[in-house]
This record gives sequence, structure tokens and C-alpha cells, in this order.
Amino acid sequence: MNIITLMTQLRKFKNDSKLTSQKVQDLSRQRFTALLKKTYHSSEFYRDLYSSHGIKPKDLSDVAPADLPILDKTMVMDNFDSLIADKSITRRAVEEFITNDFNPNHRFQGNAIIHTSGSTGVPGIFVYSKKEWDFIVALLTARIKHPMPKPFYRFRLAFIGATIGHFAGATLTAGAPKFIYKTKLFSKPEDTEGLIRDMNEFQPDIISGYAGVIHQLALAQLDGRLNIKPKRIQASGEALSDQMRQTVDKAFNIDVVNLYACSESILLGIQKSAQDPFLLFNDWHHIEVVDENDNVVPEGTPGSLLITPLYRSLQPLIRYRMSDTVTLKTTDQPFITLDTFAGRETDALTFIDDKNEKHPIHPFKLVDFFAPGLNKFQFEQTAPNFLLARITVADGYSDTKQLAEKQLMDILKKEQLDSFVSSSVEVVDSIGMNPKTGKFNLIIPFKD
Repeated sequence: MNIITLMTQLRKFKNDSKLTSQKVQDLSRQRFTALLKKTYHSSEFYRDLYSSHGIKPKDLSDVAPADLPILDKTMVMDNFDSLIADKSITRRAVEEFITNDFNPNHRFQGNAIIHTSGSTGVPGIFVYSKKEWDFIVALLTARIKHPMPKPFYRFRLAFIGATIGHFAGATLTAGAPKFIYKTKLFSKPEDTEGLIRDMNEFQPDIISGYAGVIHQLALAQLDGRLNIKPKRIQASGEALSDQMRQTVDKAFNIDVVNLYACSESILLGIQKSAQDPFLLFNDWHHIEVVDENDNVVPEGTPGSLLITPLYRSLQPLIRYRMSDTVTLKTTDQPFITLDTFAGRETDALTFIDDKNEKHPIHPFKLVDFFAPGLNKFQFEQTAPNFLLARITVADGYSDTKQLAEKQLMDILKKEQLDSFVSSSVEVVDSIGMNPKTGKFNLIIPFKD
């Protein structure tokens, strides 16, 4: 992104931030209708879906969002080719790109590709045009307070997390404007001592990464092993507890910026400090909360989150179901406030070696699990040192199981578990919900 494009976008976002909450809601609805009309004519999938629900082109100006069907990740992936507006982009081609290219700086036909499994066990591939990606970078720049700039100085920006592949955090950091940032990706957050050494050497101005890893850095700063002076710290990818936030604030004497980020829309909201509300950017997202029957709930009532990123027209996600349970409220802020948040509770898997030492795997370390044609997966620890991956496979893919087996072995090797943990991959017709909770379990720990 050049500086002229960035400055133009910054002015747009700052203008939205000065509006009243009602004006923001009106603007969001206008943008929703504009996206709906564009999508109806550019996406075969949406055109057929809406037609099957009796929605015709003449209805698009007046149809209420709640009258439209809801999408989820499975529907998006199953209909990838017919949903996307650019017919030269196919699921097979993008999957081949992800399988063979691990550089987050690289683009597919000029588009940014984000791959995720999330907490639902359904792999997702999300495609952003260059214009859409520039939009995200500008939104992030506009709505997060930056350190005071210095003449001829680039901020040292460190990202800690999954960096080998096309994941949101690494791709966003790697593509940060070079005239503003000097970036470095740290790919082994579990290697605390190595991370401390590298951080002391890099001396970052800005740190971005998983909340748990940032908390570990704060503990190292407090006991003297780490000696850095960041001007901004932003956490995402995991829940930031009050205790973690207090530790980080004490260690670095700065407020932690808590980002609500997801692969479907890279920056959904932000909490700038513990004293500030958690704002969701509903100027560029249409946001709804629904109950178990998919009816929109009143403000202050918990329910499942639906989002429509209003800037995404290449691969539009209209009334897209997230896996999070939230409660919203309107305040005197321009944007909707996230009152409470309850993501999925996912248990870690813990294995025990021959020395009786425990080796847990946090769910985010399983994010690398991917193979072309993989529709859905679930991990179960069926014995103390055995990991089973159940997968469902799309039609027309013959080597998915073999590639998934290699992926699983690579993950165990990366976590240094391959010497005492065995694994297998089982292809199944379907992976159902937990009959007791009605929810999907991505992780099933071993139970004696």
C-alpha cells in the first residue's frame, strides 16, 4: 500500500469514528444493502440461495437482513467456487497454493489467502483482494493508537505466533507498510527462553501475538530475564484474562490493546485498555446476535454472533455464523459495545512420556493441520499416548487421508512428541455434535 492510499483510508475511518451510534447504524445498513446488491449479481451461490428463498432482485433494496438465510464455514467451503465473485479462483487452485507455499508475504493471483481451522474443526480458506487487504491495514492503523513517530525511523514490530503459512496474524504483520514498520516474525512461542533471547536482541516497539505468550513475556520482564521497552502491545487469538492483563500492564507500564480478530474479518473490534469498552466496528460490519432458533435477540441477551464484513465483495460472507457467544449493548460510543464474550471452551491434549513428564498441546498448535479436500476434522486422544484424527473429505479427492497423516506426524514431530505418541487418521462420513451439549467438540481429551 502506498502512502496516498493509506491517508485516504485513514480519513474515511476517522470520519466514521466521529458519528453518533445511530448514524453508524444507518451507515452500516446502507453498506449492507449495497453489498447485497453487488453480491446477488456477482455470486452464483448467493443468487441461487436467495432465489430459493423467494428473494428477487427487486426485493434487495428493502429486504431486512434477518429475512436472509444464515451461512456457516461448511457452506462457504462446500460452495467455494460458486460463491466467490472471481471465477478464475477455485478451491483446488487455492488449496494447492496453501499446500506448496508457506510464505505469508506471497499472494495468490494478487490476493491474500488466509487459512484457518478455528475452533469448529472445519478448515476455512478466506480470500481478500488487494483492495480489501489494504482496507484492513488502514483500519488497523486508524483505530489503534500508535507510538509517537520519529523522523526517518521505522517502528520495530514483532509478531509471535503461527508464522509458517497463510495465517491471519503472520500475513498481516508481514504485509505491514515498510515505510512505517520494520517487522520480524517469531515462530516458536513455546520456546520461552529462545523467545526472550530474541526479543532482547530485537528490542521491539510493538508486540503482537497470543495473549498467553505475551503473559509469559511479562513474567520474564518482571523477573529480569527480559529487558525491553515496547510502546504498544496488542493481544489476540486467545482470551485475555484480567489477571494476565494486570501482569502485562505491571511489567511494561502500558495498556494492552485487546483485538477481536478472526480470519473471516481480520479486525472486528478492539478494547484499548481495561478501562475502555470493547468496541465492535459496526460501521464496516453488520452485526447480529441470534438464539438457538436463529431469531435475533434483544440487546443484552446472549446468543450466537453473526457477522457480515461490509468491505468484502470478492468472497462475500453475508450473515455468517461465528462460533462465539456474545452479549452486546449500545452506549454513547459510536460503535456497538461487546458486553460479554464466551468463546468455545476447548480442552488441551496432554501426553505423558516415559519419564512421567506431562506434555500438553494447546489447540492453537494444531492450526497447521490441513490437506486439500479436507472438509472437517476432530482430534481425540483415545489412549494416554495415542492421537486419532477423524476427517471428512470432499468428493473427488483421493489422497487427502495420506496427506493428512503426514500433516499429523509433522505436528507431533514439531512438538517433539513423535518419539512416544502414535497417531492415525480415520476417514468418516460425518462428524456429529456432542449429544450432551449439542455443540461440536474439536478436541476430545483422554478419559480414564
